[in-house]
Amino acid sequence: MKNKVFYLNNEKTAYVKAYLLDKVESVPFGEKRPAIIIFPGGGYKYCSEREAEPIAMRYLAEGYNAFVLYYTCDKKFPVSIINAAYAMYKIRARADEFNIDKDKIAVWGASAGGHLAGCLATMWGDAAIYNVIGCEPQDIRPNAAILSYPVISGITSPHVGSFEVLLGNDAKPSELSRLSLENRVTPKTPPCFIWCSANDGCVSAHNSLVFAKACVSNKVPCELHMFDDGPHGLSDCSKNTGWNEYFYNNNCKQWIKMSIKFLEKYMNI
Repeated sequence: MKNKVFYLNNEKTAYVKAYLLDKVESVPFGEKRPAIIIFPGGGYKYCSEREAEPIAMRYLAEGYNAFVLYYTCDKKFPVSIINAAYAMYKIRARADEFNIDKDKIAVWGASAGGHLAGCLATMWGDAAIYNVIGCEPQDIRPNAAILSYPVISGITSPHVGSFEVLLGNDAKPSELSRLSLENRVTPKTPPCFIWCSANDGCVSAHNSLVFAKACVSNKVPCELHMFDDGPHGLSDCSKNTGWNEYFYNNNCKQWIKMSIKFLEKYMNI
């Protein structure tokens, strides 16, 4: 396996860490691998390491090349979404170098990172975003999205802290609505896999519900799993990422295999 790091701005506040599997002789799957770009959570204030490399390792084990985006934190919208769009653009443009299929690139995000992944999945067609990158809208469109206990809505059971970072403390209802992703889903949104726990005490499960409902209304392929019990920030639900036994959750851990099956179906892997 090889590791590469590349920066997305001159200030070096945003960068991508790439995890690239070696080619396996005589194995066709390894010729052009699917890829996944990982957006860690952290309330838009920091990028959680618990939701970075450990998640990359899970998808690497399934034959994906993985990319972790360390986006600029503690800045107002649209700084982070421009980071996400530029990361997608650069990774897709360098597909041959990274030995990936440019038409099989998914995004994964947790908590606020789930909001960021959802932003890219729903806003890739916004001229205000792709014009900044200097590309065509399809260049930054994910082929699928995996959203883990995501922040979605600034209106319905919002995670106040995330929206305060993005919009400030005195955001208008119209601004909150604009960044509420249930309002941004269109029939062109890529297939979305969503999971959460019903008793998440930090980011309400209502966020996942309203996004899934929007996907259904727009006929976007969507899979939603709500597990009955589990704290916020479960990551891969293992001892490798958990603070205590409440995080070692074999029930919620099913999301990993479920998401792999979802990607196999909708990215034709």
